[in-house]
This record gives sequence, structure tokens and C-alpha cells, in this order.
Amino acid sequence: MDATTRVPQNTNYLQPTKFLLTFERTNSVQYFCQAINLPGISLGQAPINLPTADIYAPGNKITYNQLNIDFNIDENLDTWRHLHDWFLSIASPTSFDERKRLTSLQNRYTRTERTALKNYSDATLTVLNNLNNPKLRVRFVNAFPISLSDLQFDTKMSADDIMTATATFTYDYFEFESLT
Repeated sequence: MDATTRVPQNTNYLQPTKFLLTFERTNSVQYFCQAINLPGISLGQAPINLPTADIYAPGNKITYNQLNIDFNIDENLDTWRHLHDWFLSIASPTSFDERKRLTSLQNRYTRTERTALKNYSDATLTVLNNLNNPKLRVRFVNAFPISLSDLQFDTKMSADDIMTATATFTYDYFEFESLT
């Protein structure tokens, strides 16, 4: 291998503002999403006990970090409420009848019949190139919310300040799809 074969084909840098996020279950998050992480992963290790030292072999269990998104809140709180309703459709605090009602309410926001019957939703992070063309998709399979941040109303803030919230999701795994 010589020096000319070690030069990458694409030397354009990834830009942190070039992305789109979509959920099958809720459409409003895409427009208001401000930040998202591409979660890290870890692989366990299996110890091999030898008389003189312990050595390690790669494990067989991958652990994915959580998916976090920051999003702006519209004045009707639709984005925050859609996620709130998703929580309630999974575990209603009042009754099973309330859970069924909220599940049917939340199902109005689904795009496919497949997700209408589940508490899960696939999420897709589309990475854009420097010309805003889709370059890569990262699909998070069977995502569901596990936390939704507070909304802090505060008279000391300016009317020009925009309220934001953070939602945390867990999922089974993610996979990449190259678009070029």
C-alpha cells in the first residue's frame, strides 16, 4: 500500500447543522428539532482467567447509548404534547380505559399502519451534505421515549426567548443506509 491509495475519496467534513429527523409516529418533531446525537455504542468483554493473568476477549453484547433530541416548542405545545401523549399511551397513570383513549388519540399522528398498533416508532436521522442533499440515513429501530424534560415558564425571560425541551429515547439498534 503506497501513500496515494491512503487518501480518502471524500475530503468534505461533516457539518453539525446538516440533518433532518423524522419519526413515523409524530411529524411535528421534524420541523422543530434543533439537536440530536448519534449515540455511541459499547461492546462488552469476556474475561479469560489464566493462572498468571486475566486476558479479555471481545464480548457478544452490544449496548447502545440513548438517543437525545432537543426541540423548540410551538405556542400550542403540540410537539411536547405529542410526546406526552405517547408516554400516556404506553403507561396511563389513571386507568386502562384512559390508556385506550390516549392510544387512539396518539394513533392519529402515525403515518403507517405498522406503527399504529405499537408503542414504538422507527426514527430516521438523515445526514445532508454541504449542498443540503441527503447523503446518509441512520434508522433507529423500535424507538420509544423514556424521558421528556420540564417546560419552564419564567417572567424574567425575554419574549424573544424560545422555549425548548429535551426528549430521550431508547431503541433496539440503529443501521446505516448510504444514499450515494
